[in-house]
Amino acid sequence: MKFRFVSVFVIMLLLSANSYAQVDKEEKEEKKAAIKEKVDYNVFRRQMLTLKEYSEERKKVPAIQKTTKLKVKIVAYVDSTDGVDDTKTLTGYIRQDVGDNSANIYEVTFDRAQKKITLVKPTGETNEIEKDDAATDKKPKQKTVIKKKSKTDDDDDDEGDEDKPTKSKQKDKDED
Repeated sequence: MKFRFVSVFVIMLLLSANSYAQVDKEEKEEKKAAIKEKVDYNVFRRQMLTLKEYSEERKKVPAIQKTTKLKVKIVAYVDSTDGVDDTKTLTGYIRQDVGDNSANIYEVTFDRAQKKITLVKPTGETNEIEKDDAATDKKPKQKTVIKKKSKTDDDDDDEGDEDKPTKSKQKDKDED
């Protein structure tokens, strides 16, 4: 009887150890996949920050802030809303935030196998504020026309102002 009890106990112990080892192995694989995904996101984001398109947009920030009087930010972010873990590419965007308005300016594609950016394309989105600024810049500026006084206008002004001394009237009085 003792022997049966011990043998059953040993068998149960072995089975539980085997299942524990298998669960532990699955957890390790999940952790490795999560770490790999984080590494891919970080590599992708860093590569986006080095793109010439990103730096060109950053150079435009002071001019936009000056014209709009709003806070302007250029942001590079990885879009992780795919929900699919086995994707071979990641998609990210270079986004411009002007005040409360946001617009994705460039769409960036990252190949996970090659560990580099494969495609950068403009999305065609721009903020309404930029469109307004571009429209006002293209309009020709109107010239201000200054109306010149004619001699008859000068005479009319002098007749009503006889009480006020002017330089020419003061010279006439000094000569007398």
